[in-house]
Amino acid sequence: MSASSAPNPTDGTSLSTVLDLVSTARQEVLTTATGGSPWFGGTVTTAARRGAFPPHVRVRLLCTTPAEHARGEIIEAVRHGLRVKVTDRAIEESLLIDRRLALVPSGGDDAKSLLMVTTPTLISALADAFDPRWEEATPWEMTSARPDEFEQAILRCLVDGLTDEAVANRLGVSARTVRRYVNVLMARVGARSRFELGFRAAECGWLPADALD
Repeated sequence: MSASSAPNPTDGTSLSTVLDLVSTARQEVLTTATGGSPWFGGTVTTAARRGAFPPHVRVRLLCTTPAEHARGEIIEAVRHGLRVKVTDRAIEESLLIDRRLALVPSGGDDAKSLLMVTTPTLISALADAFDPRWEEATPWEMTSARPDEFEQAILRCLVDGLTDEAVANRLGVSARTVRRYVNVLMARVGARSRFELGFRAAECGWLPADALD
């Protein structure tokens, strides 16, 4: 069978079922989501925040500008390895697992019901639509201008002259996580070095004006 009904993931049990499907990924999860529906983007961010994906699984979320209440969840999921890009183009919601299984809205009277798709040609079409839109979309870190508290803590540590390892110990994360966030912050302000990042951060008002004195 090429398509079958999937549970309604707005229900607690159904959400668990969709999370179970997502957690079967062995290579990648590709998700497109609009701000109006919590199933796809919400399911993937929830899975990422719960550590459902092994480190080798690449998880990407392509979304329209998210509602304000969803931003905190996305920020937390990004910390757990979720890659997010934002597009201003109209997109259809979908969720692809290893390019072998997809969930899409059924289009029926029940706007919250999903179809599970396994037809290779349909899955290829969804993947072919995802890839170019992902390439042209804007990285999340470039759209969320002001750093959150965790990012500000990293900035303060760097200004204090701490090494990545010392920052990691202070904040209770890995040095790899610290380096990833430093790179994100540098990309957000166009800094070419950590030294320049400090000055750009102060210029943006992310740090006190006397932080670099």
